[in-house]
Amino acid sequence: MEKITEIKLNVRPIFIGLVHQYYYEGPCRFGKGEELETDYDVMMNGELYKRFQEEVASHMPACVNLMDPVYVERDDWFRSREDMFEAMAKDMNQVDFYLFSFGIGRGDIYLEFAQRYNKPQGVMPYTCCEAAVNTSAVRSRGLEAYAYRNWEDLAAHMRVLHVRKALAKTRVMVVTRYNSSRSYSSSDNFIDLNTVTEKFGVQFRYVNIHELMDQLHVTDPTSNPSLPGRKAENLTPEDMKEVEKIADELIAGAEEVRMERDMVIATIKGYYLVQKLLKVNDCNAYTMPCPDSCSTRRLNEEKLTFCMTHSLNNENGIPSSCEMDINSVLAMAIMESLSGKAVYMGNTNPVLFRDGKMAQLQNFTDEDLRAATDQRENVYLIFHSTPNRRLRGYDQTKPPAYSLAPFAHSGFGATIRYDFTQDAGQVITMIRISPDAKKLFVAGAQSLEAPVQRRTTAMKVCLSP
Repeated sequence: MEKITEIKLNVRPIFIGLVHQYYYEGPCRFGKGEELETDYDVMMNGELYKRFQEEVASHMPACVNLMDPVYVERDDWFRSREDMFEAMAKDMNQVDFYLFSFGIGRGDIYLEFAQRYNKPQGVMPYTCCEAAVNTSAVRSRGLEAYAYRNWEDLAAHMRVLHVRKALAKTRVMVVTRYNSSRSYSSSDNFIDLNTVTEKFGVQFRYVNIHELMDQLHVTDPTSNPSLPGRKAENLTPEDMKEVEKIADELIAGAEEVRMERDMVIATIKGYYLVQKLLKVNDCNAYTMPCPDSCSTRRLNEEKLTFCMTHSLNNENGIPSSCEMDINSVLAMAIMESLSGKAVYMGNTNPVLFRDGKMAQLQNFTDEDLRAATDQRENVYLIFHSTPNRRLRGYDQTKPPAYSLAPFAHSGFGATIRYDFTQDAGQVITMIRISPDAKKLFVAGAQSLEAPVQRRTTAMKVCLSP
């Protein structure tokens, strides 16, 4: 299972040289004296190729895997040899993007390469008129090509292409009960998953909620009532040792634990089983429904919710959302690929006022607001039970302060309680994709202080104008 955070954009640099065979000057060659010698062309091609490699290596973002560069050249017969195209197309199935460097008398090679192989390609920055001319030639034929003003623009575009690749390699394991797309608590989900697949390349794999719940039991894996006689992925005694280890580590790292150890263990059983199912289904993202899972009463009977599963998935580079909110899963994949940080799923609500007081939201009152901030304009409240400990980056060595508390009043369903006042003043980014998958909303905001010791973890933000 390849995680979203492990995906790299494979970029192949290609340099096309031109060597004149005879001593002359004209429209395809300028210079004087030794500059018109063949040896001078050979020397200059070598220098330019070396400089090209150095510039590419020094300007590529971390999301790029820079492949071995390719050097090809033509002479002034201006012939297009097959061995030249074979060299450039080597290991093509592994290449995501081709970055070219060339000058006059070689644009036709760039165009033919695009026509032959139909792969994304671009011209390096600062390449005189060749970038605009040849990008226009390729795009006018309905093929993908790009030109860049500078290395910063190129690096930004590499990050965009990296996100596109990450989405295309996203395989979402969707736990279902009634259906595979319509959520009973997130009705702004995607309208048509087939459209999502066609647009982004995302694939979906489905697991039945009852099959999943049966496999929580440490028992003969062929004895599940939903899969009689089939060997399933039931938890084993060895798995339970790991489950207890994860639970004890969570408890030990928490500043406060407001539930019993056995209830934490029950929750981690769900997380551990999901990891096994992600692996066998070769998936790197996850979601499951909430109300229709809850109404089976099986969550209540097993004494767990999957809030912690989503929290731990997200902090381990696996986009994961509750409410079968596939829209959120893809937004997470985008943000995790761009930021290298775990993402927090939250319901966003404008803070509204009635008779001068804040209208209560999920037990968050006007008194809570006044205790946190004097701000009254353009304030939004975000809350959910799925925060995590890697919001500042997957590589942070010391997790921030957190607590463990039950989702249910009766004490089950371990959730992370994260104190967002630790991030007061931080700039955050929010993303949502439209249900028809045609629009992307992105907003910048500043996190304000907010109390968090409540059933749902709360965070206030102030949206940028």
